[in-house]
Amino acid sequence: MKDLDKYTNFVHIKEGYCYYTIEPNKKPFIYGLFVEPEYRLHGFAKKLLDYVIDEIRNTGYIGLIEIEAKPKESFVNIQRLIAFYKSKGLEVIQ
Repeated sequence: MKDLDKYTNFVHIKEGYCYYTIEPNKKPFIYGLFVEPEYRLHGFAKKLLDYVIDEIRNTGYIGLIEIEAKPKESFVNIQRLIAFYKSKGLEVIQ
């Protein structure tokens, strides 16, 4: 995990957080996206993803970006989540 730590990035806003990695010769990988319950369904997941995607693109990377779709909470509709991620142009990993 130590080697991976140097490639791991953390984005935190008041409404939630997200982790992502950019490793050499691998697709960037977004995981751990979380929005605080009181801020859900107000566009903050989109705000976080847009920010992270912009950060990744600003490194010069132009290929596909992977995202993990493994919600920790049972009320999350996985099909809607996957559709949302795909609408952002992300490659979904389950």
